[in-house]
Amino acid sequence: MKEDFAVHNLFWKSFKEYEKFDPQLGRLKDFPYVYDFPVISGIPIMTPGIYMLTGGRQVGKTTTLKLIIKRLLEENKLLPGQIYYLPCDTIKGYDQLLFEIGQFRQSLKQGQPFALFIDEICYVKEWTRAIKSLADAGFFNYGSVLITGSDTCLLKDAMIGFPGRRGRAKQQDFHLLPLSFFDYVLLKEPQLASSFEKTRTQFQNNLTVSAAQMDFTLFKSLNRHFNDYLFTGGYLLAINDYAKNGAISNVTYRTYIQWIIGDMLKRGKNERYLEEIVKALFLRLSKQVTWHSFTRDLSIEHHQTVVDYMELLSRMDVVIVLQALREDKLRLAPKKAKKISFLDPFIFHALRGWTAKNEAIFNLAAELLNSDSQIKSALIEGVIAALFHRRRELSYIKAEGEVDLALILSNSFFPIEIKNSLTLRKQDLKQILKYPRGLIGYTGSEIGRFEHLQVAPIPLLALLAA
Repeated sequence: MKEDFAVHNLFWKSFKEYEKFDPQLGRLKDFPYVYDFPVISGIPIMTPGIYMLTGGRQVGKTTTLKLIIKRLLEENKLLPGQIYYLPCDTIKGYDQLLFEIGQFRQSLKQGQPFALFIDEICYVKEWTRAIKSLADAGFFNYGSVLITGSDTCLLKDAMIGFPGRRGRAKQQDFHLLPLSFFDYVLLKEPQLASSFEKTRTQFQNNLTVSAAQMDFTLFKSLNRHFNDYLFTGGYLLAINDYAKNGAISNVTYRTYIQWIIGDMLKRGKNERYLEEIVKALFLRLSKQVTWHSFTRDLSIEHHQTVVDYMELLSRMDVVIVLQALREDKLRLAPKKAKKISFLDPFIFHALRGWTAKNEAIFNLAAELLNSDSQIKSALIEGVIAALFHRRRELSYIKAEGEVDLALILSNSFFPIEIKNSLTLRKQDLKQILKYPRGLIGYTGSEIGRFEHLQVAPIPLLALLAA
């Protein structure tokens, strides 16, 4: 085994060495907060087949693989020699990938079960040839392979080429996102999260919030957690940095900035164009834009270039792009103006600091979150949009007066307006008040009604959304 692979497979030597010196597991002992993503127990790794785990870089995919391996060993599901972790950072092409897997294959007895973990496979040219060759040879009849990548669309498209080869498990594709606000509260204060379980279930089922179920003494804690979440988002490195130091270091911010820039460069994109597009995005957050209007003030000549960059940023879980809703047809209107937000507030701050050339990114974030600015309102609207986007098909209503969000249901839609304000005024809510049902989020601490629509605190709405 090559030396750069051996460090990730220390369990072949001893389980204690693996726990202590593995590059990912070794760091966990220094973290105040460690989150067990549901996929750790949710991926049926002991059922032979080809599995896929996607998600943005630095979201925790590699650590998740290491924790799955740790669990397999602790529960005596497999022996160390039946498990192999293969990072793809230094693997150039499918032939090298096939060779490395072949080395592991030769170490197994005929028909012996195994679990193979291939991390960030998208960096390997023509990797599908290697996996398809092994599948056709019957290698995955006895064991499983879990493949990860940060480009969801690329991996999903590739998996179409494996019909009938992926195994019999009901679910084979999994996606890892940064922690939702509910996950965040569950991590930081489990009792608080459990106090809202009944309310959350009710909201997920019928989109209603009942004040009768609320313990209003909990809102102070919930609001405090939401204010912290606006700094850290759902990225565990940022969460732990903030918990230990009361701030997020530039090293942490740079880790994620370099991931985004690096992944774009590996896909043949231009760093100057990326910076220009992201900078322009901050001026247009949560506003209606067409690709032509977005391009108008840039040095980039063709709007298709902006489309390509935005599609890639979306696939990398950096941004979400909302389309307008055709109310009469209950479907999206792709030719109409879009609204763009960041998937996670931490990434918002990291990229804002990068484009502003500001070395004190945390201070810049604190200054923004202590303000009453339009961009802060856009950030909060984007956070709520991104959380709802995890569970439901989401759009916005483009009308005489815009409605921020619209959840598309089976035979209707549910409008939501986000007001980063304590005071609600009828003239600002004309459009959403036209609908018989809907919800308004605001900065107060009470659940109630404005006219005929539900009103709920924004932190509570964030908790219930996903």
